[in-house]
Amino acid sequence: MAPTIRIDDAVYTWLQQQARPFEDTPNSVLRRIAKLDEPTVVRNIPAKTDAVELSNHGKTPQQAYREPILKILLAQSGQASRVEVLEALEKEMAHQLTSFDRKPIESGDIRWQKTAEWQVHLMRKAGLLSPAGETPTGVWALTNKGEAAAHDL
Repeated sequence: MAPTIRIDDAVYTWLQQQARPFEDTPNSVLRRIAKLDEPTVVRNIPAKTDAVELSNHGKTPQQAYREPILKILLAQSGQASRVEVLEALEKEMAHQLTSFDRKPIESGDIRWQKTAEWQVHLMRKAGLLSPAGETPTGVWALTNKGEAAAHDL
């Protein structure tokens, strides 16, 4: 069992400012700042994944999922089930997904899938995808704004 530490409100506020939304825990922030998880230099990586592999300790940035999700949904007439999109996304992003992305997280979910789902959450907030309550359970659907954005790609 890991030891418990207590911090005051000012330190907690500072930790929050250092965190990456929807990605970090207090422990991961401290590990990053203390450089306890320094990435190893990976050689012979294709140019497209070079920056991804070395940034964020091997995690593909959440923003990288937006364009492929838009393209996949557009190809599916504007909507598809979460499962269908994730299957297509895995194929589309195969060259970008790192071994770190493919590992399970504490909840048992696969890291890249959870990151994609957080991107979907942000896309809903941005008006690119329909809110969850407006579509059948497990269906992701483009809004008019999302369809226009997908056509612009």
